[in-house]
Amino acid sequence: MSIETYRDKLQSARKAEKYATRFERGPRQRIDQREQRAVRQILGELTECRSVLDVPSGAGRFLAALGAQDRLVIEGDVAQEILVFSRNRAEKSSVNSRFVRADAAHLPLANGAVDCVFCNRLLHHILSAQQRAIFLRELHRVARRYVVVSFFDYHAFGAVRRLLKTLKGRKPPYQDQPTLAQFRQEVSDCGFRVNKVVPTGPFWVAQKYFVLEKT
Repeated sequence: MSIETYRDKLQSARKAEKYATRFERGPRQRIDQREQRAVRQILGELTECRSVLDVPSGAGRFLAALGAQDRLVIEGDVAQEILVFSRNRAEKSSVNSRFVRADAAHLPLANGAVDCVFCNRLLHHILSAQQRAIFLRELHRVARRYVVVSFFDYHAFGAVRRLLKTLKGRKPPYQDQPTLAQFRQEVSDCGFRVNKVVPTGPFWVAQKYFVLEKT
């Protein structure tokens, strides 16, 4: 999915609302719980982290976790419609927050503007390594020290994953996704060292978080 496709999906209030609430019920609710635990753990261990850019922020699902300990959270998303939901969530939770319309490949922030950038569920939609590098270098530019980015290790148990998706009538392009080793090399080439890789669930869960530091 391209940034243009994502933006076009949310160009009405109805579509934005459907997207904003998709993690509030069913299997996705359990995914949300796993992700929230992992993110709280990660942010709780980062030293000297007083500001976080969440991009793409979507409906602000991680506002409370990112804004703990009175951190400033900047919510950035390319779709203006979804930021309405993020603002509403921030008002209800009293998180110290700011909002900006932002394409993750061209962020309207200065170099080193925030202590940490949090980028969830974006790069696995970008199948080109060259395109992923554009995003990673932009995250590197605006982060003072840390970047936390999600990674989906689709090659682990790849045959089983493909079989299960086939039974559901789907053919995801797993073969075009980077392996764990390849992604490690990509982030290294973009100026990061891997602080740690944090799983979001049991060993068979594909999603992990890379905690990166600028070298």
